[in-house]
Amino acid sequence: MDPKLEELIRQEKASLEQEEQQGQTAEQTPVSEDVLIEENEQVVGPASTSEFQAETKKILDIVARSIYSDKEVFVRELISNASDALEKVRHHMVNNKDVCDPELPLEIRISVDDKKKTFTIQDFGLGMTKAELQQNLGKIGFSGTGEFLKVLNDKDKSSNLIGQFGVGFYSAFMTGDHVKVYSKGHSEEGSRGWVWESDGSGSYTIAQAEPVSRGTKIVISLRQNCEEFSNKKTVENIIKTYSNFVGFPIFLNGAQVNTVGAVWTKQPKDVTPEQHKEFYQFIARAYDSPLYTQHFVTDTPLALKCLFYVPETHMEKYGMGRQEIGVSLFSRKILIQAKCKSLVPDWMRFIKGVVDSEDVPLNISREHLQDSALIKRISNVISKRIIKFLEKEATSNPEKYAKFYAEFSQYLKEGVCTDYVHKEDIANLLRMESSMLPPGKFTSLPEYLQRMPKEQTDIYYLIVPNRAYAEQSPYFESFKEKEIEVLFLYDTRLDDFVFSNLAEFKGKKLKTIESSSASADFAKDQSSKAKKEGLTSEQFKDFSKWMKDILVDKLTTVTETDRLSNTPMIIVDHESATFRRMMMQVDPKNAPELPKQQVQVNSKHPLILSIEKLRKTNPGVAKDAIEQIFDNALIQAGLIDDGRAMVPRINKILQTALDSISATAPQADFEDVGEQFTAPKATENADLGSEFKEVPPHKE
Repeated sequence: MDPKLEELIRQEKASLEQEEQQGQTAEQTPVSEDVLIEENEQVVGPASTSEFQAETKKILDIVARSIYSDKEVFVRELISNASDALEKVRHHMVNNKDVCDPELPLEIRISVDDKKKTFTIQDFGLGMTKAELQQNLGKIGFSGTGEFLKVLNDKDKSSNLIGQFGVGFYSAFMTGDHVKVYSKGHSEEGSRGWVWESDGSGSYTIAQAEPVSRGTKIVISLRQNCEEFSNKKTVENIIKTYSNFVGFPIFLNGAQVNTVGAVWTKQPKDVTPEQHKEFYQFIARAYDSPLYTQHFVTDTPLALKCLFYVPETHMEKYGMGRQEIGVSLFSRKILIQAKCKSLVPDWMRFIKGVVDSEDVPLNISREHLQDSALIKRISNVISKRIIKFLEKEATSNPEKYAKFYAEFSQYLKEGVCTDYVHKEDIANLLRMESSMLPPGKFTSLPEYLQRMPKEQTDIYYLIVPNRAYAEQSPYFESFKEKEIEVLFLYDTRLDDFVFSNLAEFKGKKLKTIESSSASADFAKDQSSKAKKEGLTSEQFKDFSKWMKDILVDKLTTVTETDRLSNTPMIIVDHESATFRRMMMQVDPKNAPELPKQQVQVNSKHPLILSIEKLRKTNPGVAKDAIEQIFDNALIQAGLIDDGRAMVPRINKILQTALDSISATAPQADFEDVGEQFTAPKATENADLGSEFKEVPPHKE
């Protein structure tokens, strides 16, 4: 088993054992009682009833029940509104404005009561007067936050404010059949408490109430089909999912829930490696440490706070299925969309992290992004930054990058094939061996270009299982002789698709040396020299015609080449061996037949010269020989589907060769051989092993 997988399994077991021990300890330890928010306010004045202004029951039903795909987001919306209110009152305090009850803590309190089936949330923020209750809650979609931002200077617009209060508040009616809002404004003079009530049927009431603390308290009586939101564990999981990084403490039934800070909002220099490790393990639900960490903040052209991690390993290689996008979208520390598919290209799914943007326009519910064009711009900025980061790391620390590349190269190659905008930038990150470098030393396409002679027009590569295959390949012979650099690619599953999709790099075409035009850069110095050996033009013309007759169902063209020295024949311009293997695996029964091939023949090779003689004196042997040489060329091109079909022919050729040798060798040689080896006698029902005697050990 892979050591990394064993380590992950060990860590998972240790974590489960620790959780089990903690559970046993928790069972033995007395459970502290939940601290619930009491509803001790009383109405002290007459109530006034009002209709929703320009909002009918039908519109309310659309907002409360249709705009959100998951009811649980009402928790996120109410926490966001509470965070807004706390941020506003803090702004007032910082600017020395009068605020009543300044000693109240800036925190969010939530309590759930599974007996009364209620959900209560309270903040000690800005609060609302009667007029503000009518304005903010009487109009669906009215944005208190939007009005507040209008009075701030540009320098203050970075305050952590989010959302449209009216819409977010009405998400409470997704789960509640009756909602009460107790609120008291922040002003020191004449502050009174008020209670706003509605069942969401189209009208609401407002009355004076006492005692009401500064801020807002919302009490939701849950619907019968939404009573799960009175369960503490359920609500705790929702808070940790959506609102864990809110800038204020969140207490649930008296215990703080959000204990992990929003690391990405800090300056990169202020975050320690230990904090990065803790945060990475939290968002990625991982046990390892990040291999790379990229933390940056941009103001132009977009305001972004980004924090990305590259894990040490991934699970796709173990056949665990395609993993999801690992980057989540936040706006001012509020989760907008977890695992946001439109935020980074799919090939970057191995990256874990967060993107926080104040520029992201949100739909009325925050669940659907309103401006997809802007998200594409953000995605483009992020993609370029990540690629540049990896490129820089590859240059500054090649050893560390080699470790990364060994683990995640498949994602980069996928990017070349699928990300048409950035594919050439991604190609800078590819690594491969070179015929000009020692085994084990990797190079890149830009480095190849730097070494390439000016007169060379193409980038040459060869896809093979390993270096030994590459150096023994007949396609490499002439390149080796003329010292033309060839890139060796060993991922026979993907590299063919990658380089076919890339096609060219920095204006230079990528060309496999298995193509017929691969020798275009060669000096044609041999053409002017008279051949000292080999077939003449007329002889080769007859030979090629004879070949086509023998291999009539397998050949299209036969051409003479001088690119070969130790090999008699090669297949050129053939179909992708990788694609063919893939088709065989996908649908073996309907796999396409091997098409007719184009071959190049080395007319000076001894085998070709011998076959030329044999085809006149012993045509049967010549036929077997040329068929085998053609199959050998198919093997070297990776195009043989099943080699068993050629075994009888190989045995026939061997038998012919041995018979020829025995016919010409001196008889004495065979007699000497016969004296050294005596075959056991075959006797009926005899034990064959008994005919072989144990040989005594040799003594010095």
